[in-house]
Amino acid sequence: MASVSPAVENSPVDPLSPLLSKKFNITDIKEDPLKWNKDWEAVIASSSAADMLKGICRTLDDSFFTSDDLVGFHSTLRKFQEDIAQDLCFVSEHKLDVVWLLLNASEQRRHILEGLKKACEASPPLWGDDCRAFCPEIAISNFLSQGGKGFLDFLSRTLEVFESSKTPAFLPNTWWEQASDLPNAWWNEASNELPPTEQRSRSTRIVFEVATIARNQFIGNFVLSSVNSIAHDFVNHSEGMKDVRDVVDNSDGYFTRSLASFKTELRDKPLIRCENCTKIQEEIEQAARFMVCGTCKSKLAFEVHYCSRTCQKQDWPVHKRACGKNKVSKGLSGTKGDRFWACTDPITDIMCTFPRSQDGTIAPRDIGIGPSTGKRSPAAERQAEMLEANKDVDYFLFTASGEPLCLVIDDSAVKMTFRIMRASVMMPDIGVEALAEYILKCTSGHPGLSRDIILKQLCAEYGDDTPQKLAKLERDKPPGMGSDTFIESIAKNFSRSRYQSLRIFGDMISP
Repeated sequence: MASVSPAVENSPVDPLSPLLSKKFNITDIKEDPLKWNKDWEAVIASSSAADMLKGICRTLDDSFFTSDDLVGFHSTLRKFQEDIAQDLCFVSEHKLDVVWLLLNASEQRRHILEGLKKACEASPPLWGDDCRAFCPEIAISNFLSQGGKGFLDFLSRTLEVFESSKTPAFLPNTWWEQASDLPNAWWNEASNELPPTEQRSRSTRIVFEVATIARNQFIGNFVLSSVNSIAHDFVNHSEGMKDVRDVVDNSDGYFTRSLASFKTELRDKPLIRCENCTKIQEEIEQAARFMVCGTCKSKLAFEVHYCSRTCQKQDWPVHKRACGKNKVSKGLSGTKGDRFWACTDPITDIMCTFPRSQDGTIAPRDIGIGPSTGKRSPAAERQAEMLEANKDVDYFLFTASGEPLCLVIDDSAVKMTFRIMRASVMMPDIGVEALAEYILKCTSGHPGLSRDIILKQLCAEYGDDTPQKLAKLERDKPPGMGSDTFIESIAKNFSRSRYQSLRIFGDMISP
């Protein structure tokens, strides 16, 4: 029976472990893990799985393994996968998925590289670091996409396969599976040189199967080691985990999950918009290849985009003032010139319009209602006009007889949260249910007001479906919020971990 223990000197397997690493001149992982992984990602992108298998089969063929070897390898993998599946179930149970998403990209990358280093250390000497060559789905950029959601999606796919009752339970990958059952490229060469008793196998089916087992073991060790690295830093209060730990420890689960979920909705890269008509490619009827201003690109290494020559000509009177002289663009929403290009959430877009003091802070009183989108109802327009004229008032309510009552919030954190939500309701009509919930709680029992009167007013301002939206919010309310409204809960959580939350939020929207 063949062994996967360290090969003895002069064994034909001896050069196998570093074979692919040497062939492709891969950086030593101990010297520079990031460069090591970049080297492998580049090699995999420019090679086929058949190239990898051909390199292996130069020193190894099907005759090296027996049927008993395969049974043992499969049994070991199955037990290993079951153990990994149990460990991965703890990711969501212990909030490690939230912790992961709240980390900045630098820390996330560090944990991924730590997982890769540990996976290499755990690889059988038969394969060593070369196991990395079998795993094209391990790509750091993909794992960091959507604020780290790409990595969580990969964990979910791995868990689904590893806990499957199917045997063998291999992670599917089209790139890798193209190398299954290929003829041995070295067979003819070996047949002419070796005696008949030592001739190579014509097939690579068994070698491919053993390599597939090694591939799944490597992926299992990678995900386990990455998750362990995250958990270790969280438990031991590492420096890179400090802000995340403070937010998680001082906030309820709903707040932290909302913050983490927000991160997954951010853009991974800026949009490209036409500087003249402001459209992105998907908004143009015919497929358009965006052009850039050649002068700005050559002289300033700066790109100003246009969807057509017509748009470029129309924008020329504006652009010519800075063309080739200064890096000036209109900073269109979502583009590189937009400071908050990563944000897709309309509430964040609204927050970016709020006036700031010299130190960058926002005073609650200065949070207005935002510009009109032209879609406000007459009742909402009246509310907006009254709020603009009375900036100390947070909301105006009206009794059955039409008498106006002023709602003024004392708590600064609640006031800020309420006004942000108020602005979002006034513009894209998002969050009316949160506004309604808070107003109803504050005015409960107030003379001249009732739930029906208030909901009737809000329906006139924001639509007849307001009661249904409110009912859903009340029904889906997380148990940890107690008697707090959504607005109060957000304000309290933000106050408890204000600076840490701000730092995390800043990292999110300013990549």
